[in-house]
Amino acid sequence: MAGRARYLVLVALLGMLYWLFGNLYEEVVIGPNWLVNSRDQLQRLHGFFVRTGPATYFVPISFLAPLLVWLAHALLRRTPAARQLRRASLFALLATMVNAIIVTSIVTRLFGDGYAGLSDTTVHALCLRWNILNAVRMMFTGTTACWLFATFRRLDRACGGPTVQTGATA
Repeated sequence: MAGRARYLVLVALLGMLYWLFGNLYEEVVIGPNWLVNSRDQLQRLHGFFVRTGPATYFVPISFLAPLLVWLAHALLRRTPAARQLRRASLFALLATMVNAIIVTSIVTRLFGDGYAGLSDTTVHALCLRWNILNAVRMMFTGTTACWLFATFRRLDRACGGPTVQTGATA
């Protein structure tokens, strides 16, 4: 069981890291630009994202990665890794909740049909709120990834994976 379980945990870990680094890119590259001339920046994005957008890239993994974390926790509830997976599940839940807040209260307003009717002050405030909540979301996804990595290491050692000191199998 530990052999297959570690692959599930590894895929969940990779999903959370994918999500984390996507949010990091958003926080470092895109987010700060929204705070200067917020309306102009959003109008450029509305013109650029005609057929597809960031949601097409991020939404599937932002649902799938936490589901995999919760599945791993459910399957490994009675193992030595259960405590680590419980923590990973909790932080995955918190990341998902913050993500839901961002999507339902900010993204829908900034990228919805009525965005042009928002005042400049409102647009700027929404962009600022997005940046702040994105940083919180990154903390939760990063913490989830740390607990998943600890779980993966524990499962890998239980399966006789390579040791750190020599590289030989245990």
